[in-house]
Amino acid sequence: MRIAIDADQVLFDFLATWHTVAEKTLNRELVEKNHSYHLMARYGLSMAEYHRCWAMFNRWDVWKDCPVIPDALEADHEVFIISAVDVEARKARQRALDKLGLRQVRLMGVGFGGSKFDPLRILKPEIFADDLWAHCREAVDAGVPRVVRIRGNHDGGGDPVPGVPVLESIGEMIVKQRNYRVG
Repeated sequence: MRIAIDADQVLFDFLATWHTVAEKTLNRELVEKNHSYHLMARYGLSMAEYHRCWAMFNRWDVWKDCPVIPDALEADHEVFIISAVDVEARKARQRALDKLGLRQVRLMGVGFGGSKFDPLRILKPEIFADDLWAHCREAVDAGVPRVVRIRGNHDGGGDPVPGVPVLESIGEMIVKQRNYRVG
């Protein structure tokens, strides 16, 4: 089966890693103010603090240290990761995949804030999973038969898409897909 997934908070536990780097950078404990997708709002950071944390995250090349969320790739599928990142972040994600021995996973970057519509329309995956509502909408519009939003421990950054279920993890999506095929 061909599946397409997002990288951050779907495959990689980006949030926990970013939080740790931010606390070290700012030399203080960061407490969640809400479950906003936007990290400044989530932790009540100033613009300067936010940019300082990102600068350290990128300088230390921490992408390669983001752990894989349990069950993310345990199933035997043809997996495409479609990530809305720039070239440097894409290279860092590839290093992370290589470090994990996941060379069979194909990584596509669509540019920071880019659209996933065209890659999804061309790939024609049976399933797509993302933590952002906007990308779930693009998948529905691209004709992907099964689209799920992975909670990602945040609000999804927008309005829910009718008919798109919200699941806790990629592992839950795989179990539901197995049950869907059997039933």
